[in-house]
Amino acid sequence: MSTKRRKKNKVNNKRNIYLLGIGMGILVGLLFGMASGNWTLSILICGILGYGMGFAIERTIRE
Repeated sequence: MSTKRRKKNKVNNKRNIYLLGIGMGILVGLLFGMASGNWTLSILICGILGYGMGFAIERTIRE
């Protein structure tokens, strides 16, 4: 496997992990939004928390 392909796969893997975290955060935000009645704030906060979760997952896998 060439160096260029490994670098591209690393970037794609990082992007996919962040998207997974944000997607999970939005799904949880929808659930909390239905429970609390405040959809926008709940989705926004859980989306940001999902981004942080994606960051934590990426750091754990990398090290």
